[in-house]
Formats: sequence, structure tokens, C-alpha cells
Amino acid sequence: MARTTAALELKGRMLSATRIRVLDAAPDAIASHLADLKRQMPQALKGMVAVLESDLPLDLPALLAALREAGIQPVGVADGALTAAAVKAGLAVLPKDTRPRAAEPAPAPAAPAPTTAQEASRRSTRVITEPVRSGQQIYAEDADLVVLSAVSPGAEVIADGCVHVYGPLRGRALAGARGDDKARVFARRFEAELVAIAGVYAVADQIKNAKNGEATQAYLQHGKLVIEPLH
Repeated sequence: MARTTAALELKGRMLSATRIRVLDAAPDAIASHLADLKRQMPQALKGMVAVLESDLPLDLPALLAALREAGIQPVGVADGALTAAAVKAGLAVLPKDTRPRAAEPAPAPAAPAPTTAQEASRRSTRVITEPVRSGQQIYAEDADLVVLSAVSPGAEVIADGCVHVYGPLRGRALAGARGDDKARVFARRFEAELVAIAGVYAVADQIKNAKNGEATQAYLQHGKLVIEPLH
């Protein structure tokens, strides 16, 4: 008998994936770094979807095992040195990310002029009134995201525009998800595991200019991430 209903349904949806670039291929160095990250931000690593990048020759199966042991889920590699090994491992091969990357936030210089009211009026806003729980991901497509409650450790809030969190921000906040380098993250109580603007990011141990519990903003200046208290 012929099937009358479809077996599969395809839905377009943004998948937030962290790009992990290998700077030192030594297994001991990778294991040590992962151990530090797991100690500092265990909830953020748990279930993190990742794309790997490397210009260095390395043992990809060993790297995959180390990442999975830390809770990270590698789904692909950037085209390059890892391509052949990724094909053997059954991973996707994706185009290289040409956007600027950063690990260290820049020193906090004078803030650039904020987005004008005219620019802001062209962008819609998604408002979330409930707490964002661990494991949840909230995405505001072509919009700013306003969270009126807490963002828990292990939760992720993403917007193509700005992200505003009026409760404690303890999870991951990603603004400018489609490359808007004028987007910002604002948090009334900043305790983030990770913050990113247009793909330029910093994790908790790299955020040197913000103090836990303070009202804070994050933005890009000259391609570098600036994180500073809101006065």
C-alpha cells in the first residue's frame, strides 16, 4: 500500500554552533585547556555544538574523543587541514569562517555612538518574560531579544540584533548572530559563561573588564570585543 503521509519534514532553523580553532595540536595542551573550560563553565560545554578549525596537522579522532568527553558535540570542520580526516569520520565539511575572531577582549576605550533611534525602529523585538532555563535556546530572528527574567547557566539567548537581559545573565548571550557588528549585549547582572557579538566571543575566564553582578554591556570596536560596566 502506498504511503499517504510524508516520512520526513524539513524545517529551516538556525543552528548555533561554536567555532573551535586549534592553536596548539599537542594532545596534552588540548586536554589541559578542556579541563580548565569544564571546570569554569561546565553547563556551557554540555551539549555545545561545535565546528572545528585548524591549520595544523593533528589526530582528529583523538581530538573528537577529547571534545566529546568534555560534553562538546562536534558536527563538522572548516574546509582545510582537517577535511580529509573529517570525511573519513563522517563529519560535515563547511566553508571557512572569514569573519574576524577574538579571544581576548580589547581594553575598554570610549564607547562608540549607540545605534540611532531610526535604526532601532527598523528592527522588531522579541520579548521573553519567563526565565530561560538550562538547556534552552531562545533565538530572535531579524530582531532584538529582551529577556525580563534570568538566563540560567547552560542556557543560550541569541539575536540577530541586540540582546537585553534584565535579570541575571549566567548563560551564553550572542548578539549580531548574522554578522551585525553594531549589535550589543546588555545585562543588568552580568555573570555570563560566554558573550559574543557577530561571531567574536569571549568565555568567562577571558572577560577581564566586567565584574560579576554588575550592569554590563558588550560591543565591538575595531573588530575587537569590549566588555565594560554600564554607568
